[in-house]
This record gives sequence, structure tokens and C-alpha cells, in this order.
Amino acid sequence: MPRYQVEMMIEFAGEIEADNEEHAEQLAWTSWGETYESPIVYDGVYSIEVEAVDEEDEDEEDEEDEDDA
Repeated sequence: MPRYQVEMMIEFAGEIEADNEEHAEQLAWTSWGETYESPIVYDGVYSIEVEAVDEEDEDEEDEEDEDDA
């Protein structure tokens, strides 16, 4: 089965009480969550990018990992 590299940009949004913008940013790092009890919550998927993984590239990476061991 083919493999794909998937990158998703997920948006979280909400309001936080803070002393200033820097303080709000610091609080945002720990204020997000999966429930609406959190001040910052899931707001939507911004984008999804999918790229096929070349099996030859994957084999080369496996060989490099074995060489490093």
C-alpha cells in the first residue's frame, strides 16, 4: 500500500485575558484544548497537504539509519 506524507494546519481560536500581547501569547501555549471549557478551542482545518512518499527515498533513509547505528 502506498505511503503519503500528510501535513495539516489546524486553527485554534479564542479569547484570553492577559496583561499584554506577549502575556496572551504565553498563555495561549497552554490554554488550548479539545473541549469548549478551554479558552482556546479547535476552530477548523486551515489546509491539508498530501505528498506521495517515494519508496526509493524511504529505502535510502532506512539504509542511512542502519549506517548510523
